[in-house]
Amino acid sequence: MSATTETTAEKASTAAEKTAAEKTETATAETPETTDNLELTPAAAPRSPARRLLPIVLAALLVASAVAVALLGWGAYSESRAQRTQDAALAAARDNATQVLSYNSTTLDADLARSRGLISGGFAAKFEELASSVIVPAVRQQSLSTKATVVRAAVIDAQSDQVRALLFVNQTTTVAGQPAPHNATNQVRVTMTWTNGKWLISDMQPL
Repeated sequence: MSATTETTAEKASTAAEKTAAEKTETATAETPETTDNLELTPAAAPRSPARRLLPIVLAALLVASAVAVALLGWGAYSESRAQRTQDAALAAARDNATQVLSYNSTTLDADLARSRGLISGGFAAKFEELASSVIVPAVRQQSLSTKATVVRAAVIDAQSDQVRALLFVNQTTTVAGQPAPHNATNQVRVTMTWTNGKWLISDMQPL
């Protein structure tokens, strides 16, 4: 081989080695830049289970709160309605008992007729028996008059259509020929039943 050929081969080998070295340096220089770019663009983090459940929990709490408010409202309404029922029945018990236990010798027939309109059920038959066997004879023969006044009243127990009440009744009885009236205080248990749109006495028991 000639000297010229060897020199040319050496130059070609040197140039190839230089080109390979430059490519290696270029690749080495570009690698950190590529790595930096990847670090600057992180993948989106997945939502945690707690974050996914949060809307469901909030919705459940809202529903539970609404139900609680509705139940409280209904409870208050029911309690108020029950109280109104008891108050109405107790007021009727006062008025009706006052009428049934009061009678006057001069207005006896009218008194008994008003009393019949305030009673119902089994007590109606008992009242008729009491009126015919006791009240009418006593009033007619002795010119007797009795005035009843309910001084205290309380509910014993109550249902939607029936209420039992305890009444404390003062009765003042006047008999012809006797200068001083006779006063008595009695306890009476009255059962009020909702009948035909009003509260009527369905039972009355002295205690």
